[in-house]
Amino acid sequence: MPIIIVVVLFNLKTLRAQDVTDIYWKYRERVINEFIVVSDEVEEFGTNIPAIDRNHDNTGRPVWISWSDANSNFNHWLSILSTEYRLLKNNNQDYSETLNLLVYTLFALERLDLYSEYVTRKSDGVYQIVNGDTITDYIVYPDDINGFLIRDDVSLGFWTKYYEHFGIWLGRLNERSNGTTTYRSVFQKGKIPIQGQSQDNIIRLLQGLAIVKAMCDNEPINLVNVKFKNKLIPDYLKSKDIISDDTIFIGRWVDDLTRRLVAQMQHPYPEREMVLKPLRGMAEPSKHRLFGIMSTRWYIMNPIKNELVSEGSGEDMGVWMNSFGIAEAAAAITGVDTFHFDGSRYGLSSYLFKAFLLKQLYILPGGAVPLPKSFDDYMFRDLASIADINWHKNSTILFHKLRDRREKLTYEHQVLILYLLHKSKYKNFYMPDSPYYSEDQQYYYSLLKDAPPSGPHNDVRRNDYSPYWSSSSRLIWPRVSRNDKHGNITGHSEYSGLDYMMLHNLYRLVFEPNGFKYPSNHINQLENKNYKIKSAYKPDYDALFFYEAPEISLQK
Repeated sequence: MPIIIVVVLFNLKTLRAQDVTDIYWKYRERVINEFIVVSDEVEEFGTNIPAIDRNHDNTGRPVWISWSDANSNFNHWLSILSTEYRLLKNNNQDYSETLNLLVYTLFALERLDLYSEYVTRKSDGVYQIVNGDTITDYIVYPDDINGFLIRDDVSLGFWTKYYEHFGIWLGRLNERSNGTTTYRSVFQKGKIPIQGQSQDNIIRLLQGLAIVKAMCDNEPINLVNVKFKNKLIPDYLKSKDIISDDTIFIGRWVDDLTRRLVAQMQHPYPEREMVLKPLRGMAEPSKHRLFGIMSTRWYIMNPIKNELVSEGSGEDMGVWMNSFGIAEAAAAITGVDTFHFDGSRYGLSSYLFKAFLLKQLYILPGGAVPLPKSFDDYMFRDLASIADINWHKNSTILFHKLRDRREKLTYEHQVLILYLLHKSKYKNFYMPDSPYYSEDQQYYYSLLKDAPPSGPHNDVRRNDYSPYWSSSSRLIWPRVSRNDKHGNITGHSEYSGLDYMMLHNLYRLVFEPNGFKYPSNHINQLENKNYKIKSAYKPDYDALFFYEAPEISLQK
């Protein structure tokens, strides 16, 4: 009899998991068919980066689509694909499609790293002259592979080629002559066009990369179908032994990307310090600290424009505030503790990071002043989930802090990421007989079950509206109040559902790792993928930024 009961309970659990997993596969198909251009031509600008939002008219027809501000695109998509890879592989399923999608996304990051300086120089008319081994007038190789990334490269050239794939009309040329009115990307919109990554972009990207490294194995290169326009990216990866012996070493790849990204936030001597001076409002790079209140070498510059990136640069000392967590996260990812810099390991940097993370200002031994829960500490929590940052090394208080589901500041993925990345330490917290297991399993299942099967949206008129799935990403911009149904959300926006997919996979890995498989009607979506493209189309106006990767040959 006990054996029968166990079998019945196992089957019920598997069936319940399938409820939310059916939604997952619908969302996945929808993303690939409607929100992204997947391409093995990995140097083609705009490809392999998912869009996040789209608006539709009263008939339900999409009228514009947006790649947002790059906070969720790579973080969510990398996390989804790497966790899907792990679930498929652990359940003896064919994971080749997922592996290709994941590698294409990593190559999209490499494309941005190599060509970000190129498009910045070209857009500003900065003619680069290099002595010795030159490539083009606008590229310095391999120096441009340095971690400086613009947020996306969804350019007008990409849009004129692929707009029909998204079911949206081409649109009118916008006021800057660098895009149209029917798509939005940071490449052609924002505080400035072709905008560099801010610190929250980098922190979210580090979290996604940490998950990739934890979930993925090294794989034979013949499992991946990929084409290059130039040899620069594969040659770089080979020089770092990321591609070696017919193998893709994904862990080495993640480590190298991590080092590059962190390096963009550190400015050793003789570079200038960021100095906060009285009556200046914000800090700025300075040659001296005269009259400075405080200074730091943690900030983010656009190296081509020789100016701070337009958002999240650290001029509010924010990068310095996160410096302890950034260095700890990078060390946790790479396994090499070499990232602390300019006092980030000890003193005020470490103290303030932990104080804001744990909401306690420790003043005397045994005494502390609590900080208000309303303070949004999402970057602290993202970094802490990677590095397992507690007040003391052996403490487990972080697990409880990340379970804290605060109104409108709930980031449910963080505690699951902490558990998966540091399972040896936290394994007892989610044992089936633990006080948290049943409660949290039911919480996540109910949340996932509440998602609209056709995709997240904010249209309160629709019967499947859910306030819990009514923003670009509840994992980054959470909306959890039922009051939203009374009119606080307006518009007719639909969302990619990447947040659902990421949370679903984390849930399955933690609570229900068995039985994950493709639906019976699944067809490999990368086979025979034919896009409706307007490759010969050119608009009848003098537009800017028809950028593509240049054809390059090394000149000596």
